[in-house]
Amino acid sequence: MVAFDTTPTRIDFPFAEQAGRLTRCIDSQRKPAEEIETEYLISSRPAAQMSAEQMLQQDRQYWGIETGLHLRLDVIAGEDRSRVRHPTAVMNLAVIRRAVVSVAIDWIRRQPNRRQASMSGFYDFMAATNSKKAFKLVTASKPIRLSAS
Repeated sequence: MVAFDTTPTRIDFPFAEQAGRLTRCIDSQRKPAEEIETEYLISSRPAAQMSAEQMLQQDRQYWGIETGLHLRLDVIAGEDRSRVRHPTAVMNLAVIRRAVVSVAIDWIRRQPNRRQASMSGFYDFMAATNSKKAFKLVTASKPIRLSAS
């Protein structure tokens, strides 16, 4: 990572004190060759308050959140596939999905069998304990009507 001092007018970004360029190699299992990715970081803190190493640490912390909860919500709970658009319904589903992910993470941490300690294992457990209606509601990509039976 390379950090350099800058000004707000130089990069047309209010309150900018320094910027950095981060270049990383991504080794993807889906692609045969490594991919080079460049990311630019901007900070309102001067170099005396935030070093290049600290900027890198902040970037890693951000991606930790993104690959933790957000990945689970996108991939496992199907949040990106959801076509629900009513603001109240969107908020309700978001709260329910996050609650389910929290319950799943707690369930995973308590599993003595490490092979079952996964989201797939949690879903299998939910299915085996007849929690299918709740599971369908949380992972729905379209609004569903649950019958009383």
